[in-house]
Amino acid sequence: MYRDNLRFLEAMFPHVDYRDFNILVINQTDEVRQLQSNLPNIRVINTKERGLPQSRNMAIKNAKGDICLVADDDVRYVEDVEDIVVSAFAKASLRDSQPSGERSAKAKLASPSETNHPTVITFQMVKESGVLYQDYPDIRKHTNKSISTVNGVVIAFNRKLLLEQHILYNNHFGLGATFGTANEYVFMRNVLKAGAVALFEPKVILSHPDVSSGRFQGEDRVIYGRAALKYKEYGVFAYLWILKYLRFLVAHKYIEPEQFREKLKVGFSGIKKYKQLLKDGLETR
Repeated sequence: MYRDNLRFLEAMFPHVDYRDFNILVINQTDEVRQLQSNLPNIRVINTKERGLPQSRNMAIKNAKGDICLVADDDVRYVEDVEDIVVSAFAKASLRDSQPSGERSAKAKLASPSETNHPTVITFQMVKESGVLYQDYPDIRKHTNKSISTVNGVVIAFNRKLLLEQHILYNNHFGLGATFGTANEYVFMRNVLKAGAVALFEPKVILSHPDVSSGRFQGEDRVIYGRAALKYKEYGVFAYLWILKYLRFLVAHKYIEPEQFREKLKVGFSGIKKYKQLLKDGLETR
């Protein structure tokens, strides 16, 4: 946000020249701080619109590449990031296009969206120390369980398939949105609900500053958003979930016991807001 020059791209690509890549920058800014690019392969959209999902969706709709990689400005890409991402999609598509038996002829005639070509592939990232950011699942195809391990900056997608399947980020979940959490989780949930193929490639593509997973757990923003998310997933059982979650926060000293009632009201408020969005037709479970 509020960028007025492209120097931040140099830090994102420490091993290669960022000018060799096709990049779309969504700069959420004001009328004063405008970002400009004189390079034809680096495009900029300056917008007054706010919110992480809004930025992501604007990028999806305006990107020109066949295979796109979601980015934040605090990542550091490995030297062969392009080869890793492109090869992962090529490998998956090649595997799908060579089935055995009766399916072979049909697969050769089908469009990518009619086969099991991946719409999304996610990757690994490391902390600045070089240690894996988390324990990644031993899976090939994503499930409802595995998507909870996906970080927003390791998501790559086939743009054509994503748009054909009407998959976008949920405008209500993510930093700067109605509920300031779960941006990538809700996106990946949308991918699976659409019946799209989402794969996991266990290769590191970037490093990212280490942020403790428990650092923000007791914040109102997180409790509010997670309560709403659980209502989206589980309906009325979200009320039981918030009680259990707050007991967890107390037990692990993320909040003090005397804060329990106050935080419970925050969680209930998040659920109430989500239910209102449902009632107004602005959300679907």
